[in-house]
Amino acid sequence: MLVRRITVIGGVILVAVLFVGGRGFLDAPGSAAASVPGETLADLLAGTEAGETARVCIECHSETTPKLVESWARSKHAPGGIDCLACHGAKDGDWDLTPHYQGLTIASHPTAGDCARCHEQQYEEFSRSKHSALSMIFFSTSFDRNVFEPTIATKHGCQQCHNIGHFWPDRSVGECDACHAKHSFDVAVARNPYTCGECHVGPDHPHIEIWEESKHGNVFMSNMRNWENLGYEAAEGKPPPLDAPTCTTCHMDATVDLPMTHDVGSRLALETQSPWTIRTTEAWGGGFSWGEKRENMASSCLQCHAQPSVDRYLLEGDLAAFQYNEIYREARRWLDAMDEAGVILTPGFEGLAPFGVAGYDEVPEGIAYHIWHHEGRRYRHGALMMGADYTQWHGIWDLQEDLVEMIRYAAEHGLPEAEAWMASDDPAKFWLYPFFDLPGSVWGVDAIAYRMGDDWTTGLWMNRNGREGLDAYWDAARANVQALHEAGLLTDDQWEQCEELYENREFENGNVFPLPDLFQVHMDGKAADARAANEYGAGLVLPRGGGWTYTPDK
Repeated sequence: MLVRRITVIGGVILVAVLFVGGRGFLDAPGSAAASVPGETLADLLAGTEAGETARVCIECHSETTPKLVESWARSKHAPGGIDCLACHGAKDGDWDLTPHYQGLTIASHPTAGDCARCHEQQYEEFSRSKHSALSMIFFSTSFDRNVFEPTIATKHGCQQCHNIGHFWPDRSVGECDACHAKHSFDVAVARNPYTCGECHVGPDHPHIEIWEESKHGNVFMSNMRNWENLGYEAAEGKPPPLDAPTCTTCHMDATVDLPMTHDVGSRLALETQSPWTIRTTEAWGGGFSWGEKRENMASSCLQCHAQPSVDRYLLEGDLAAFQYNEIYREARRWLDAMDEAGVILTPGFEGLAPFGVAGYDEVPEGIAYHIWHHEGRRYRHGALMMGADYTQWHGIWDLQEDLVEMIRYAAEHGLPEAEAWMASDDPAKFWLYPFFDLPGSVWGVDAIAYRMGDDWTTGLWMNRNGREGLDAYWDAARANVQALHEAGLLTDDQWEQCEELYENREFENGNVFPLPDLFQVHMDGKAADARAANEYGAGLVLPRGGGWTYTPDK
C-alpha cells in the first residue's frame, strides 16, 4: 500500500512517501514512469552518472516523483554526474537541513548560492542586475502592497514574479529556476519567450503581448524550426540560428560582438518602467554608461537590420519614451493644482504613496497612478519594441483620455483653469505639454501621411495654420529635441541625425513627391462612401417607429 503526505513549504511541494507492504509504484498499472513517450525512464537513466548516495534518491523518486527524475535524466547535469545531492546535499547547521527517507538528510531548498558554486559568472552577472535584489526590494516597499492590497493576494500575485530576486537565508539572492525550470534546467525553456511572459505580461508591462504583435513575434512563430533551435549553444561572434529574436536574443544572448550575459540591464539605455523616463545609470547593467548600453543593444539589432534602420528606430524610440515625461509632468501639474485648491486631500500617505500619487481614495489619484503604471508603461514599451497597438490604443490614446478625465474632474469640482479648458473650442487644447517630433518616420518616406500642399493637407497640428504654423511647429520640435541633447539625453550622433532630418523635412514629409494616380481614385471612392452613408444611414428615416414614442411635456 502506498501512503503519501503532501506538504507545502514556501511554495514548494514536498512529497513524503511511505511504503506499507504491497507492490512498488513502478509496478502499478498506468504509472507515470511506465508511460514516458519514446523512452522508458530506465533508458533515460542509463545515460546518467550519479554517486552511490544519489542512486538511493533516484531509485525512490523514480517511483514517487518519476517526472522529476525524468527531467533530470534529460538534463545536461545528468551525464556529467551533477546528481541530486550536488544541489540537495546538506550539512549540519544549514538552514534548510531536512530529515528525509531512509535516514537521509537533504537541503529542501537549493538556492542561487548553490547554483553559484558551478555557475559563478552567471550568478555574478545576475546579482548586479535589476532582476536580482532590487526586484524584491521593489516588491517589499511597494505602496500597492502596503496600502491597497491584502497580503495573501500579493503572495500569489506580485511576489510570484518578484521572487526572481529572492533573499535566501544563506545570503545569496535570486531564483534561478524562475527562468531555468527545476531539474531539467533546459536553456530552451529559459529562451522561450513565454517563460519571460510569465511575468512580463498584463496591463502594466505587456511585453509578451507586444512581442506577439510585433514583426519579430510574427516571423518567429511562423516557423517551427525556431522553437526547435532554442537550445542552441550561444557564442560570441556567432549569430543565433533563429529567423527572428525572442526576448533573450536582444537582452541576454551572445551576438556577433558581445558575449552572453545574465545581466539584463547591460543593453538597456532607458529606464521605462519607472514614473519618469530616465537614462539608465552606471549603478545597473555592469557599470556601462547608457551610451555603451545603447551600443550593446544595437549590436543585437545589427545582426538582422542595417545601421540606418537601427539608428532611426532607436532615435524615434528615445523621443517617444521622453514624450511620456511631458504627459506625466502635465498630469502631476493638474494633481498639484487640485491639491492646492483643496479639490483633493493628500495628508496621511507620506512615505507610502510616492511620485505625487497621494492615495487611492480619490479619482484623480487613481488616474495619476494609471498614467504611470499602466498606460505610460504600455506606450513606452510598445514604442521601443515594435508593438503598434500598445503604443497607440493601449498607450498614447489611453494617456490622453486619462488627462481629459483628470481635467474634467477638476472642472466639476470648481477649478477655474479646468473649467476654462473644458469650455475651450480650440482643438489644440489637447496638446497640453511640450512635444518632440522628427520629420517623416522610420517606416520610410510617405507622400501623403504628413503632406502639406495645395493638393492635400493633413489635419495634423503641424499643418493647421498654413506655412506659418508649419514652420512654428518644426521650430518648437527642434528646440525641444535640442534641449534633450544639451541635457545629455541624446548622443552627439543622434543630434546630428536630427539636424539632418530637420534640414530635409520637405523630403522626409513627402512634400516634394507627386501623389500616385490612385490617390484621386480612392478619394472619389471615399466620397461615394460618404454619400452612401448619408443616403442609407443617417439620411434614411423609416415611416413606422417602435412600440414606444417619447412625447415631451408641454
